[in-house]
Amino acid sequence: MNLLLLVLITAFSALTPVKMPTLTIDITNIKKSGGSLRVAVFKPTSTFGGSKPDFHKIIPIEKPASQRLTFELEPGNYAVAVYHDVNNNDKLDKNLVGYPREPFGFSNNYRPVLSGPDFSDCSFEVGSTNKQIAIRLLD
Repeated sequence: MNLLLLVLITAFSALTPVKMPTLTIDITNIKKSGGSLRVAVFKPTSTFGGSKPDFHKIIPIEKPASQRLTFELEPGNYAVAVYHDVNNNDKLDKNLVGYPREPFGFSNNYRPVLSGPDFSDCSFEVGSTNKQIAIRLLD
């Protein structure tokens, strides 16, 4: 009887989905309405800042206000890049020297000086519990 009970408990626990931790991102300093906020989450094995993030979301911006969004992620290292595509042309507009003309930001609130950041500049750990970060857009 005890063996049967143990087998049933094991079988049911295998059917119960494991809840992954969530990453909550608060994005602040959104000053313009219109367009969309494009948020990309990268793993260390991805090309950080490239066009193929591991996870992404696009959020329409109706009015200037902070935005909060969440991702369910496995525990591990991640980095986030975000920009406000003000004119909704699906790309980050840049000036002649390559500096963004649209508001942008990175996890750890990394501020680029002469070049874009590396993954290590913006990386953070998501453990077995929920994680919350804030990104302030630069403009």
